Amino acid sequence: MQSKVEQSVPTYPVAHTHPGHTAAWVELWRGAWVIFRKHMLKFRSNSMEIGGTLGWPLLWVITFGVGMERVVQVDVLGSASYLAFITPGIIALTALSGAVNSGMTLLEEKIKGILKEYFVAPIPRMSILLASTGSGLVKTLLQSLIILVIAVLFGAHLTGGLLGVMAALVYLGLYVMGFVGFSNGVAARSKSIGGYHMLLFVLNLPLLFLSNALYPLEAMPLWMRVLAYLNPTTYAVDGLRQSLYGIGSLPPWLNVLVLVVFAVICTRYGLTSFRRLFEHS
Repeated sequence: MQSKVEQSVPTYPVAHTHPGHTAAWVELWRGAWVIFRKHMLKFRSNSMEIGGTLGWPLLWVITFGVGMERVVQVDVLGSASYLAFITPGIIALTALSGAVNSGMTLLEEKIKGILKEYFVAPIPRMSILLASTGSGLVKTLLQSLIILVIAVLFGAHLTGGLLGVMAALVYLGLYVMGFVGFSNGVAARSKSIGGYHMLLFVLNLPLLFLSNALYPLEAMPLWMRVLAYLNPTTYAVDGLRQSLYGIGSLPPWLNVLVLVVFAVICTRYGLTSFRRLFEHS
């Protein structure tokens, strides 16, 4: 019986041309688009995934951000409010959760045998990873924008204007690309859902607390500040603060440079892990 994946993919012949030729690129993007639409349709109909990803960051906005407003001395932070200071960190937390869900999609398809159907479908195998990365990026950016809108409604007013929002999307996009690539790499190597979640759960909270998401770098002890400088979340949060609220302590070029390097390394890791997966399938 022909699989559902084979039925949903256009039946065009597989080109055995050089990867740089136009036909190969057309097949790559066409196959990626089919799987990307499948992922997005599943996401749109899965209210539990949407609510689960947004629930924890919303709790941070409503309780921690608003509740700490009268406790924290905002003049020390250089921000108009503590909610404005913490919102970029909450957005980064949302992005990290979304990236984990992206890798989870790939892992579920591997365990259920859907990846094997993709492998025999008339599409380049790299289309699978491209679609997984693209859907993870789009879903995470949408969720992060929702968090930003909610924070604005609660009083964290933006000061960067339209250009600031566009710059924030660049910082966030690089950060998400890095963790989507890392999550896909871990998913490709994992053999169980429990092992996948355990590894990423161990990384989740340290990436949040050992960064400038909740408190400024200047207020950290030296050992903690050193770890924060090694954490890509620090540079994503600082870039978001500068672009959205006009506050930050690191040079913008440094934030961009670190996030670009981070995205390239993690994307390379995801690509290598995925190639290893289908070469042994």
